Amino acid sequence: MSCQTGNCPSVGRFPVNEQAESFLQYLKEHKNYSPHTIRNYRIDLGQFFEFLDTFELELATLGRAEIRMFLGELKRRHLKKTSIARKLATLKSFYRFLKRNHLVEKNPAALVSSPRLDKPLPKFLTIAEMDKLFEIIETDTVLGLRNRVVVELFYATGMRISELVSIKMKQLDLNNQIIRILGKGRKERIVPFGAPAGKWLRNYIRKRRDFLMEKGHLAEEYLFVNKDGIGISARGVRGIVDHFLYLAADRHGLSPHALRHTFATHLLDNGADLRAIQELLGHSSLATTERYTHITHDRLLKIYRNAHPHQKKGGSDE
Repeated sequence: MSCQTGNCPSVGRFPVNEQAESFLQYLKEHKNYSPHTIRNYRIDLGQFFEFLDTFELELATLGRAEIRMFLGELKRRHLKKTSIARKLATLKSFYRFLKRNHLVEKNPAALVSSPRLDKPLPKFLTIAEMDKLFEIIETDTVLGLRNRVVVELFYATGMRISELVSIKMKQLDLNNQIIRILGKGRKERIVPFGAPAGKWLRNYIRKRRDFLMEKGHLAEEYLFVNKDGIGISARGVRGIVDHFLYLAADRHGLSPHALRHTFATHLLDNGADLRAIQELLGHSSLATTERYTHITHDRLLKIYRNAHPHQKKGGSDE
């Protein structure tokens, strides 16, 4: 199945074969993966097919040794462990798809262990930083209001950026203060939001109508729109939020996803049940949600060490 056979059309800089195209289409239509995620899958598969072409290997006859050989090539290119682990996960998912559709007999990637990763604790904002974040967003224009609502909903619901940009007007229930969103794997869940977010949301929707009428896009179904009056992209939201996060927190490494972490951490700090947080975040595994307990425990330990009299005295036994 080498690209040299002509079965591997080039898509941008990342050539993939027809089976891979079917897989990517499946991720889009049935798994509801974001364009950003699908692009990463395309890059991973493109590099894999480049490897097959270079060594004249066949997709259907690969074994564990060839998969490990591919990972070794990535390591020689000095890719990070996280990147190699992601590419292996892509191959495992791709081969599952092929096997399910009777295109291969086995999944050789399933037999290969992922590199051990040091998982950093999720980054989040303090309550003071959140207050500053809200304070610096100007709301005297419809786009300013939009920016405020974007941040309000991230903090109030903990939703992913792909979920936020996909919200349509019909998914909103302002009276009951809930949003029906379609998450990973096309799983629908209901997320509540509080009165502060509801107030800003109503203000934005009122101004949004006049703005869309002016732009000639009154029928636009997406809640969040760009300067042209059409649905804003994830990249657009990321740029907006990154800007305000930098101004509010003045530290590196924060992204819109930090607001999702902030939502979970602040709920846990205030006594919320871990399983309830799991449901609100749309995590399929409780283990994913349990990362936030480490943050809370670390913070409590730091507070204890800074505040307890014996700790401040150096822990003397006398």
